[in-house]
Parts: sequence; C-alpha cells; structure tokens
Amino acid sequence: MRRAVAINLAALCLFFLLHIVFAANDVRWAFAIVASLISLQTIGFGPITAVLSGASETARKRTVARRCLPISLVLSFALAWAYAGMTWSVVAIVGVVSLMLTTHVAFERRWRC
Repeated sequence: MRRAVAINLAALCLFFLLHIVFAANDVRWAFAIVASLISLQTIGFGPITAVLSGASETARKRTVARRCLPISLVLSFALAWAYAGMTWSVVAIVGVVSLMLTTHVAFERRWRC
C-alpha cells in the first residue's frame, strides 16, 4: 500500500509542478488538462491508490481506499482552496469534499460485491 500511495502522491506532485509551469508560460490548454488531472486524482485518490496497489481481492481494495481517506480529505481541502481563488470558501469545500466522498462511497459499494 505504501508504494501505491507514494506513486500516487509522486504523480500528483508532478502534475502540480506542471500546472505551475504551464500557468507561468501561459500555455492554457496544457494547464487545463493538467488541472483536470489534478482534480480527478484528488477526488479519486483512495480508489486510484487501491487500483495501483495491485490488490486483486475486493476486500483489500476497500481497505486501501479507506486508509487513504484522510489523505483524500486533506487534498480535497487544498483543491477547494485552489478552486476558490486561494481563499477559503465553504461552498467550494462542501462541493469538493462531497464529490470526493461520493466517489469513495461509489467504489466502496462497487467493491462490496
């Protein structure tokens, strides 16, 4: 699991650095793509990590996703802060955290079978 978390966080850091480079160089189309990838990865951090862990058993995937929930929550707050223009917004926080929780619950139910 630790390796999967490290890979997922490394990819997220790479995307973050790329979004800074693209924004600084005014490459809007690349910035938009990378920003979308950051959003998808943040919202689905737990399930993505579960898949990266290589676990074949659904119970193991659920355990990995559950253990990643605190990381997902922190990343969701950071994403909400970014969406709100680097200020704290209750609406943005509720929106992003709700999407993240919905995603985690959906995969939890899918892996329950």
